[in-house]
Amino acid sequence: MKPMFLRIFSAAAAALFAASCGTESPVPQGSDIQCAIGAGVELEAVCTLERSAEGESVSFLIHHPDGGFRRIEYDTATDQIGVGDGADALKVSEESTAEIAVFAIGEDRYRIPSEMLRTQPQ
Repeated sequence: MKPMFLRIFSAAAAALFAASCGTESPVPQGSDIQCAIGAGVELEAVCTLERSAEGESVSFLIHHPDGGFRRIEYDTATDQIGVGDGADALKVSEESTAEIAVFAIGEDRYRIPSEMLRTQPQ
């Protein structure tokens, strides 16, 4: 009797596991931005910028096409961006201008219109 129970339990567990693997994450809400995820990759508009405000700073979640993400903060008082969390530092590129913010976090690079950073979320 015990082996039959194990077979039924194993089949039920396998079915439950298979069903949970088939669920896709929802498409992130936000604006498309240019990013290059990894070393040697060209910038493409394949990332999504999602924003939320918290006092003097605006928090951003940059969604990568592979499901990864980065969190950055924009300080409205100082007009500066920084990493919201994580071990890698944010390095602003010399390519940045008043119109475009270009920066890297680790090997990942991002190019965001400055207006997107300065616009308060709704």
